[in-house]
Amino acid sequence: MKEEPHRITHRRVLLKLSGEHIGTEGESFDKHALDYIVEQIIAAKDLGAKIGIVVGAGNIIRGRDAGWLDKIDADTCGMVGTVINGIVLHSLLKGKGQRVRLSSALTMVGIADDFNRSSDYDFYESGGIVIFIGGTGNPLFTTDTAAALRAVQLRADVLIKGTNVAGVYSSDPKKNKRATFYRKLTYDQVIGKQLKVMDLAAFNICREAAVPIIVYDFKRHGLSDIITGKMVGTLISGGRND
Repeated sequence: MKEEPHRITHRRVLLKLSGEHIGTEGESFDKHALDYIVEQIIAAKDLGAKIGIVVGAGNIIRGRDAGWLDKIDADTCGMVGTVINGIVLHSLLKGKGQRVRLSSALTMVGIADDFNRSSDYDFYESGGIVIFIGGTGNPLFTTDTAAALRAVQLRADVLIKGTNVAGVYSSDPKKNKRATFYRKLTYDQVIGKQLKVMDLAAFNICREAAVPIIVYDFKRHGLSDIITGKMVGTLISGGRND
């Protein structure tokens, strides 16, 4: 008997990938972790999803953690760190025969294409994977904000944020074992409860554009689980919290 194809709930995806998933505490790059990331992306694409990716640089440097540097310089280092991660991811995906485009908010002649909403959108629409690097191109803005912007610009169905916890909790579950896990939330509830989903600028962009956000444990669940509509992680949208 022929197996029925998976039905896609989320066809237009923007994945926010933290640098923490690329490296470990001792190494900036973890080959096993990178192989897992590549497998997840290809599996989701093979199901028919259109995929854009915003990559962070937490495995290399975070501007907010480099207090010994001038704030603007520290953030600039963080943006350049995303370029390195993007090059690595681009190389691995291309090596697997994928059509992939590296789009940079910072001018990187000979390394990446300059961000161009029109050409990036066309590439995304055609089924190619777009990796966005360089954050927003400006200091003082996080890669969460870049992810929110790119999600809106690509007209994504959902912004998917991979984390190292099951989803959104009332407090840090690693510090508070009694923290409440939320399966569904509205934008207003996130603000009212002062929950830490992403920075406020990024969150408000998604809220104003009505882009749903899914927060989930990236290492525990496959990206394909998300796009096929399985109840994984926390869904944040403008709808009623059932």
